[in-house]
Formats: sequence, structure tokens, C-alpha cells
Amino acid sequence: MADEINLLIISYYWPPLGGPGSIRPVKFAKYLPRFGINPIILTRKNIAYHSLDKELGNDLKNLKVLRTETFDPARVLYLLGKTEFRHKDWQKPIRQLINFPDNKVGWIPFACASVKDIRFDAILVTGPPFSSFILGYYIARKRQVPLILDFRDAWLEFPFIKYLKIQRRFVSSWETKVTRYAAKIVVVDENIKAELLEKFPELFKKITVIPNGYDPDDFKIREKEEKFTLAYLGTVREERNPDTVLQATARFLSETGISSARVQFKFIGNIEKAYIKMIKQYGFTRIFGHLSYTRALKEFCESHLAIMITTGSEFFFPSRQNEYLASGLPIIVCGRSKGIHLLESAFKKGYPGWVYDFNDINGMKNQILRVYQDFQEGRIMQGKNPYKEYTREKLTQKLAGLIKSTIAGK
Repeated sequence: MADEINLLIISYYWPPLGGPGSIRPVKFAKYLPRFGINPIILTRKNIAYHSLDKELGNDLKNLKVLRTETFDPARVLYLLGKTEFRHKDWQKPIRQLINFPDNKVGWIPFACASVKDIRFDAILVTGPPFSSFILGYYIARKRQVPLILDFRDAWLEFPFIKYLKIQRRFVSSWETKVTRYAAKIVVVDENIKAELLEKFPELFKKITVIPNGYDPDDFKIREKEEKFTLAYLGTVREERNPDTVLQATARFLSETGISSARVQFKFIGNIEKAYIKMIKQYGFTRIFGHLSYTRALKEFCESHLAIMITTGSEFFFPSRQNEYLASGLPIIVCGRSKGIHLLESAFKKGYPGWVYDFNDINGMKNQILRVYQDFQEGRIMQGKNPYKEYTREKLTQKLAGLIKSTIAGK
């Protein structure tokens, strides 16, 4: 196609790595060609990682993927023979010390060198890792093409590894530089937009919200589990502590006298080591760990009640909210956060869902009981996603329009 646009997508996370960091760019790459944009992927060579998914992206055809060397801890571990790796608690202070702005800065020189003979009309870079934004900045300046930043999380307020005081100054300087230089900025959530505008009001016309969506192709009609099943989909970590919702489930069983053999609570996704022991102490839990994206959705959708967890972090933005809604499962949210407003809005529109304070064990227990009673009487509660505009294809169409207008206005 003569007028086809070549878009360089910089994404450190890409298959065979799984998880939301890979899913978002994979879905963009799947649908962008339908709107006249040819994606070229810049990523790194294999690394040691906790979530591998060799099936993700199998439906992408004729896609050019540049895999470059990188000098970062995950790559070094892979070269030493580790393919899967989970961080240990004692490593957290070390990880925090090398957080300038993360430990992936060693990718920058290799990635910059790899694109010198590649033609592209614009750059889309998705972060975290936020060192990728610095990489995109350098390449865009050198090649004089528009730079579009995609914030999957807030940067300076990134909730998973807190910046030390000296790091905050360094990160703040780079955040200012790259956001002001970027032609456009995409964010997954209104809260990230508000946070950026509070610091940089002049960015108002640059920022567009494109949330994580759902792909109807991934949601088939599933047969339900025979036993009553609760399910959590996603990572379990400090900001997503399942303690109180597990207590609520245990209390539901003890107060009703229902055998734990008749109920199960699935945990689908990566679980940090500190929480595995907590989960295993309950006889009704099943730990699946990380599964392929297809298998994870299958196990999730075969359940009867979905659980979302947040301990209340202001910058907690669950990436799977639209997938939870696309499943049709009734949803209990354990904890309140500004980042769950998509679910809260859906509940107000009639989707079956309830938000409880993180420590409201009795409230959650009573709601689990009500859903269980419906299950016992053969009434399978099913929600209807009110956000038809949030399919991956429609959201990618919005991104494509943004890319085209940015290039046209260069």
C-alpha cells in the first residue's frame, strides 16, 4: 500500500513474555494493519522472567520484530541459564538502588543501534519500563520523527518500586523532558492524565486516554465449573494482598457449614513468594500460577464469581478491568481505589458488582453467600459489558487516528 505508515513500536515486554505489558502492544500490532499502519516491533532478546506465554501473538502475521541485545539483570540471568525468575524479598533494596529510572537502561545503546537502517514514520513507545521512554526520545530526536508515549502506569508515582529521594529528582527531570518533547501522549487511565496535567498543564492537548480493552475473540462461551468457584486473575503482590477476601471466604464456609470441598478459589497469575504460603493455608484455594493468556481466560470465565483486589494505592490501575467485564462474571472488589472507576461506573450502569472496603470481611462474606445461594438455586448471575467501545479493535482504531493526525501535523 503506497500510503501505508510504518510505525516503530518500542516494547521491552513482548512474547514469549506474558502479562499485560506484552498483551497491550500485541493487540495494537494485531489490529493496526487494518487501519493502514504497519507495525515494526523493537524489543529485546530473551530474558529470565516470571511469566512466559509462547502462544501470545501467534495470530500476528508477517510482523517484523527486531530483537536486540540488552545489558540488564534479566538478560544476564538468562545467559547464565535461567529462563524463569521470580524476585526474592531480600532483593528489593538492591532493585530499588539501581532504579535510575529502572534496571533496563542497559537496553538503550543496543536498541538505538539496531534501527539505523529501518524506515519508520513515527514511534510509539510503551512503558514501563520507563527507560524505554528515554530510548524513544533519543531515537525520535535523531530520526526527526514524531514520538508518542504510552503510559501503562504513572511514572514518578510508579507504585511497584518506590523511588528514593535522589532518584525522584533524576526521574522527574527525565519525565519533564520526554513528555514535553513528545508529539502525543497516550495513557490507560484518567487518573494518570490528571496526575500529568497537575504537573504539566501545558500538555492538555497532547494527552489521550486509551484504556486496556478486551478482544471478543478471546471470550468464548464456557461451561461453568461444577463446584462453586471464585476467581482472581492477575498478579498477587503487596498492592493486591488477598488476605481479607480469603478470610471472608473462610468465614462464609465456617458460618454456613458448607464443606470446603464444594467451593474453590482460583488464583490465576503470578504470585509473589510471600503470598503463596498465605493462600495455601486455606483448603479451598487452587494456585494456577501464570498461564498462557488463552488458558488464563478460560479458567477465569468458567468460574462463578470474580474477585478484584486493591489495598487502596492511589496509582493502582488494574489493567484487566475490561476483561473482567467481558467475562460476564459478577465481581466483588476488595478495597477502594481511584483506579477502579471503570468497574464502579459499570456497576452503576447495572453490571452485577460490589465494592467493599479492604477490611470489610463481613460485607464480602455476605455477598459471597448471596451469589452462592443463586448458584445453588440454578441461577447463574451473568453481567453484560456496558463498554462495547472498548474492544481492542476499536481502541486501536482510535490510536491509528491519533498516529495519522500526528504525522500529518508534523
